[in-house]
Amino acid sequence: MALINDLMGLGLADQLASVVSTATLSSAPTLSSSGSLTAAGTTITDALALTSFVNLVGTAAASTGVKLPVDCPVGQVVYIANNGANSIKVYAQSSQTLNTTIVGATGTTVTTAQALQCIRQSNTNWIAMLHTKAV
Repeated sequence: MALINDLMGLGLADQLASVVSTATLSSAPTLSSSGSLTAAGTTITDALALTSFVNLVGTAAASTGVKLPVDCPVGQVVYIANNGANSIKVYAQSSQTLNTTIVGATGTTVTTAQALQCIRQSNTNWIAMLHTKAV
């Protein structure tokens, strides 16, 4: 009970504090993961369509890319890490945007040793945060 009170004292709503205080690593949901992916295509139409929540691109020829999932629910997070030799483009669907300004067909660049965390904010927008991976 003390943890719930502490969490609520930090500003968490009581319902969320109750859930967070009982969550453990063993009770966390398992997310699908794909490793050693090969980025493909040079546009949104032929980019590799991602099907997992956690994605590791191991092979990236110049100017290739990946596309965020179509059926990902609002609020879900998709991670893309680039371990390839070249930068990749990450595209939203053609009817969506990244950070409300980057149209899906334009995409955003993820260089080698970078990762992109994308949160489905609405049916038409993803919030994208670029990170430099620890080496």
